[in-house]
Amino acid sequence: MNALHVEHKTTESIKGIDPVTIDHQCISRFQGLTEARKKQILIIEDNRNLAELMSMIFEDDGDVEIADNGSIGLTKVSNMYFDVIISDIEMPVMDGIEFFYQALNIYPNITERIVFCSGSSKEAHQRFIHKYCLRYLPKPCGLEELRGIVYDIMSETSQ
Repeated sequence: MNALHVEHKTTESIKGIDPVTIDHQCISRFQGLTEARKKQILIIEDNRNLAELMSMIFEDDGDVEIADNGSIGLTKVSNMYFDVIISDIEMPVMDGIEFFYQALNIYPNITERIVFCSGSSKEAHQRFIHKYCLRYLPKPCGLEELRGIVYDIMSETSQ
């Protein structure tokens, strides 16, 4: 029997409904499941106030997790898939660059899903960003600019 086949029953709940219509409704619901899945967003930021502000900005767009440093962020990406990762570069314990290199071993396509936000203007950091063609916003950055980049990543990862 076809998984979407609906037998005619005499119950009131489906009496008089064409089984083909029900099949198309079921198919539409299943196709919409991937679109309905909430996006998973990871913010790796040692400034707790800034991390919580970013979390509030994106709370309507998906499930947001916060990590205080790259080490905690790496643990999180090891256990869960994130559609978008927003990371600072300079942090204690493990910085954003080391996080990136280690996360790259877990998810080779992480370059498509990460944006770095940093107040650092160190030449080594800029070379790193350019080497991997990563998205980057200098701190302080505009909230609309950050939202725009995150939405771009979300739309790219949902295709």
